[in-house]
Amino acid sequence: MEWFFIIIVGLCFGSFANVLIVRLPSNESIAFPASHCPKCKHKLRIYHNIPLLSYIFLGGKCAFCKKPISIVYPLVELSSAIIFTLIFYKLGITVFAIFTSLAFLLLLVLSIIDMKTLMASDSVNFSALAFAIFSSGSFVDNATNALLLAGALSLLRMGLSSLLKKEAMGEGDIILGATMGALLGAKGALLALFIAALAALLPALYNRRNNQAETPFIPYLSFGTLVVFIFEQRLFDLLGW
Repeated sequence: MEWFFIIIVGLCFGSFANVLIVRLPSNESIAFPASHCPKCKHKLRIYHNIPLLSYIFLGGKCAFCKKPISIVYPLVELSSAIIFTLIFYKLGITVFAIFTSLAFLLLLVLSIIDMKTLMASDSVNFSALAFAIFSSGSFVDNATNALLLAGALSLLRMGLSSLLKKEAMGEGDIILGATMGALLGAKGALLALFIAALAALLPALYNRRNNQAETPFIPYLSFGTLVVFIFEQRLFDLLGW
């Protein structure tokens, strides 16, 4: 029953994450108006907003205009449930697990927004950092590691920008680096950066070769952070760290 409850909570937070993903890039209020179809603007009823199940029962279409509902909605809800389950499995049912789960949920939100707009929401970014600092471990250690990663990435940004004669890294990436430091520690964050760079290499080369838009990097950073957080000790043992 405990795990069933955690999954339900994860799905519900995933539904809220969808609100952030849709409304924040447009500078809309996340509270008003009430949930509505983005195409016909019809207000949704309560049973149209049941995470994951409503999408299945409605056949992936709006109950009113019958236009397709984006597959992103159920995928975000499902991803949120998986994140909550993994974090609580690793940390146990604790307050730390709640803060950590919320930090990773906001990384998911940042990832989807980045894929859609190539931008990072400052409010979500700083909120993720705050939850990360209060996650598992010592508050002082988490804050120190956050500052270390932010400082290291700031220096890297200055060096690369000077070398390339253009802005090489956004401020949002530095804040995200601080979140990674708070969640993983300095050593874990460096490993997550390496995993992220490795995962993003082929998509970036493909986009560059085909003259497509810039490759969003936040999804890969978030992926690397989650992988290291869940499998940290196994990865360290494998690398002899």
